[in-house]
Amino acid sequence: MIRINLLPVRQTQKRQSVQQQLLIGVGVLVAIVVASVVWTAVISSSAEERKQAVAEKQNERKQLDKIIGEVNAFTEKKKELEEKLDVIDGLSKAKIGPVRALDDLATEIPNRVWVTKMGENNGSVTIEGRAIDPEDVSSFLLALQKSKYFSGIVLTYSKAVKEQNVTIYEYKITCQVNYSA
Repeated sequence: MIRINLLPVRQTQKRQSVQQQLLIGVGVLVAIVVASVVWTAVISSSAEERKQAVAEKQNERKQLDKIIGEVNAFTEKKKELEEKLDVIDGLSKAKIGPVRALDDLATEIPNRVWVTKMGENNGSVTIEGRAIDPEDVSSFLLALQKSKYFSGIVLTYSKAVKEQNVTIYEYKITCQVNYSA
């Protein structure tokens, strides 16, 4: 016997297959849309966090620049004060130094040696004078060499001069003076 199936089984199966494919396609599309929304939210929150971090770093940099400016200003003030202190110290030494150097010269000069002229120009001193004999001039040179105020001592000349039948030795000494010694 021949049977004829009048029910559209193939069409129903095709329809179900198409419906399943459509459902799967719509599910995949929904999943893609949800994943895209989630991905966009993650990226935007990450971007916001980075913007906030950049803003915080910029604020921190501004604060550090302000602090650096204050430190530089204090450094300049400190430098100015140190320069002023150096000037004050130099003036103090310049005030006291010549007195001490001349006192040292007065205590070291031998009894038979006289200073007739003394001049100073930019730390270079010229001493002219007279002595009874050449050994006195030599002992005066040795005394100057021992002094902490005088250095680079050079006997420019020493000559014998007769005055009233007495021989006197004239001398000229040049040296450097350091008042801060």
